[in-house]
Amino acid sequence: AAAPPPPLPAGCTSVKEVPQGIELALECYCSASARQTRVKAVSARSIGMEVKAKDAEANKPLCEYLGETLSGVGCAKLRCEVVRGERAPVKVVRVLCDGLAAAVAYQRLSIAQLAADREAAAAAPPRSVGRPTF
Repeated sequence: AAAPPPPLPAGCTSVKEVPQGIELALECYCSASARQTRVKAVSARSIGMEVKAKDAEANKPLCEYLGETLSGVGCAKLRCEVVRGERAPVKVVRVLCDGLAAAVAYQRLSIAQLAADREAAAAAPPRSVGRPTF
């Protein structure tokens, strides 16, 4: 059996449990030219997201990404909805799924951030190292 997830950081407000699921405090940067929708940062205060979409069309791909990232946690059907900030970069998103613990969601989002960071580093062009200038 898998080990239980680590506890949430002290004073964590970025992920909180609500009846039948969790709520996420998100700060979204939307761009149609982004390589992909991904988690940029996870902290106790908020979760930074980069969404591949225009501002007005960001909620659907954001919820699809969260559904994929948080699925497989023992719930038959996961549903995602924007509760606050429908047209704003700062949003509260509710993920409805019985049995989804806040600590599990926080851990999965942190893992997704690390994977996205590794992928971005691998895709970046190599840095040229020149002579130092003094």
